[in-house]
Amino acid sequence: MLTWQLKSPDLKRYPHFDSELSVQDATALATNPVAVASHKFYPFMLYNNRWTRFAKKGEFGDVKTRPIRYASRADAYIFSYYRHQLSMAYEAALSKYGLSDLITAYRRIQDADGKGKCNIHFARDAFDRISALGNCCVVALDISGFFESLDHQILKAAWCDLLGVNKLPEDHFRVFRAITRYAVVEKQDVYRRLGYFGSKHNPTTGSISNGYLVPYKNMPRRLCSGQEFRQKIGGGDGSKSLIDVNLKTYGIPQGSPVSDLLANVYLLKFDCAVRKRVSDLGGYYYRYSDDILIICPGDEATGAALAAEVREMIKHHGSKLLIKEKKSSVFEFKATASGQACRLTEGTQGENGLEYLGFKFDGKRIFIRDSTLSNLYRKVTRSARYAAIATTKRYPGKGIAFLEANFDYEQLIEKFGRVQDFGEFGDDFRNWTFWTYARRAAAIFGPRGSSIHRQLRKFRKNVRERAIEELKRAVGKV
Repeated sequence: MLTWQLKSPDLKRYPHFDSELSVQDATALATNPVAVASHKFYPFMLYNNRWTRFAKKGEFGDVKTRPIRYASRADAYIFSYYRHQLSMAYEAALSKYGLSDLITAYRRIQDADGKGKCNIHFARDAFDRISALGNCCVVALDISGFFESLDHQILKAAWCDLLGVNKLPEDHFRVFRAITRYAVVEKQDVYRRLGYFGSKHNPTTGSISNGYLVPYKNMPRRLCSGQEFRQKIGGGDGSKSLIDVNLKTYGIPQGSPVSDLLANVYLLKFDCAVRKRVSDLGGYYYRYSDDILIICPGDEATGAALAAEVREMIKHHGSKLLIKEKKSSVFEFKATASGQACRLTEGTQGENGLEYLGFKFDGKRIFIRDSTLSNLYRKVTRSARYAAIATTKRYPGKGIAFLEANFDYEQLIEKFGRVQDFGEFGDDFRNWTFWTYARRAAAIFGPRGSSIHRQLRKFRKNVRERAIEELKRAVGKV
């Protein structure tokens, strides 16, 4: 069994309710079952990440909100250590049931050269299976509110099964309790209550607006003492408590170091059942977090029957677990002289080809998904806005022609957005820019991925145009 090892770069340095810990102290706490069994967990800090989903030209995309919760330092180290413990048992179970290469999210999976795979490799493997079968059906399903729907008793039973016990040890039960009956506090409410957020005066415009009163770099790492937490956050001073506790019998917080693994553990029996059913039909089953993909010999009718069967099967694993009808699709692939023809036979997701892990496959060519490109250009616009404001401040009073001539377009192209969601493992993936990512994807997909280059051929022009638009906006505001 690999030893859990906490290193200095792993230490949490963001503002929260507890003090910073050294590597030695954090390790001593997380690896001590007696200390964990009596540990008092702080609430998760919560904020919402909002963005507009991709929509066709002339339509408005839905506003998507993703709650981001992050634990206090000590809590995060404990969750991380117990994730490590459980992952060893989980990997053994996947190997036992023949699922090691099929459940791909939140795990370190190596290729033949010992390098870590990312979603590009997982998508390629699935598309290769489709091509190899020739005539086949593909079912793409999405679990609705995955983390928020996990039944606590089923999760507890799965946890016990993984450890081979009838009752969770006290330290494991403490972690289970912290992750199911978890508490959260709204970040902005906390900062306001502690005096770090509120009304402030803009000396340039004279307007009053709400905002952070202390720059992030000057924010104390420990936001308040234990007594202040009880008084100001917990409501001990007579004010309304900011702490919201999950009293439901289902749901775990997405974002904790252990939640992703627990979500996988929760569906182990489901994965085994679906994998066996699909294998009996000569097909393949893949799951990447809440995305399910089934590739099977057969036609439109076979795909429709499989989709309906899986929807019924998941009902036996928690009353809140549902397959999103809106994002469920069935495809029929038929072999042709030039590859395969892809036809959407059920659902609306993927009218121009199967969409999986950020890519689209039409039976012949592989593209970056439209919504992924939309996300890219949204990041470009945001980065261009910040850069334009900085440029106008650097050259006050200068006209738009001067600003355009002195704007650093190359720096913007390099910094427009790091790819953090596409590579699961290793610093090399996390340091990719989107351009690096696209080029790597085209190379990994081979001739079928040549269309990716054509999708981005106007990238530099588009970045420049957006930068100029933001410069004009910034000049108008100064």
